[in-house]
Amino acid sequence: MLRAGSSEVRELSRRAFCWQGGLWLGGALVAVAQEPATAPQANGTPPSSDCPRCGGLGVIPQEGARPLVWITGQPPPRPEAFLDEQDCPICTGGAPRSVEQAHQQIEAVQQRNQLWSERTGWRVVSVATRHAAVHGQLTPSQARSVGQALETLTLHLKAVTGTFVLTPTRPSTFEMFFLWERSGWDRFRSVLEKLYTLEQLGSEWAPARDYNAYDHAEIPHWYETPQSVRGRPPSCGAVFLTARRQLILATAHRAPFWLREGFAAYGDYRCHGSNRWYSVYDVRRLPVGDWMAEARRAAAEDRLRPWEDVFHRELRDWEWLDHVQTLAMTAFLLETQPSRFLDLVRRLRMGEALEPALTAAYRRSTTELAQQCSRWLLARR
Repeated sequence: MLRAGSSEVRELSRRAFCWQGGLWLGGALVAVAQEPATAPQANGTPPSSDCPRCGGLGVIPQEGARPLVWITGQPPPRPEAFLDEQDCPICTGGAPRSVEQAHQQIEAVQQRNQLWSERTGWRVVSVATRHAAVHGQLTPSQARSVGQALETLTLHLKAVTGTFVLTPTRPSTFEMFFLWERSGWDRFRSVLEKLYTLEQLGSEWAPARDYNAYDHAEIPHWYETPQSVRGRPPSCGAVFLTARRQLILATAHRAPFWLREGFAAYGDYRCHGSNRWYSVYDVRRLPVGDWMAEARRAAAEDRLRPWEDVFHRELRDWEWLDHVQTLAMTAFLLETQPSRFLDLVRRLRMGEALEPALTAAYRRSTTELAQQCSRWLLARR
């Protein structure tokens, strides 16, 4: 599980399991430290980390980029299609990826597809987007729906912020594995147990056997069944896991738990218009559906918790309202003032504590932010 060039494996102690629409999702995360990459400038110095336009990456998304979804077994896309970067107008001299680098992304997906096919003995199907690759027991139609949802997520995050700060991964650096039914899940776990030590698999590896997903640092994986896909598309799990991983990496693993969960739920909501994946500590059934509508109803009935309480609640104490409210808080912070959300991400990445970072980024107390969030929810229709 160790990433090339790294010997550090940092395991998060918080136990997290998820349930969605009839199955259980194990979400204990084993994380390897990784900072978002920056593009070197022409003079060899990195862009300024304080750049208000690119967030220190040196490049920004191209406007009007079209979704890119490629499924193995089909002709690979032109490498130029992967290119969605342009120089930051402030950090001049950035270095957008070249056609050769884009070609390397395509080759990496092909190589990983072959490798996973050899490891599992399956005819693995892979789908690649600009920011992720999903391998596994996918039908072509499932692969396309997963890829389209992931592109919807990342294109939305790039459009809202105008940066790559919240989309730091590429298909060569972030891959997931989709499994079909419990038999596929068990077999894949056996494959991973031959590849990694128990320490690398994480302390939640053993209990996760009885669930249906595991957010492993190198290869998050989950399974669906003929029954489960009647209630949700396979893309729900892919989007939830991808959104959470983007924020974890963007903050150098320093995002608080409530924000990780809220951001993951936000991705699911933005892509699917409802929420069908979430983390729980114990076995419990939570309602699925339009959580933003539920948050608006809770605001109207004055049932939302003070934000300070949300910050310090452990997952073991979470109720349905906590899931709904963390989604609403995250959506409010990101959509109303995306530049300040990026400032919050930067401050967390630099090691600032949550509450000072939040109040400094938004120039409001947490009480004022909570009041503004309620008014924002009540104005939504």
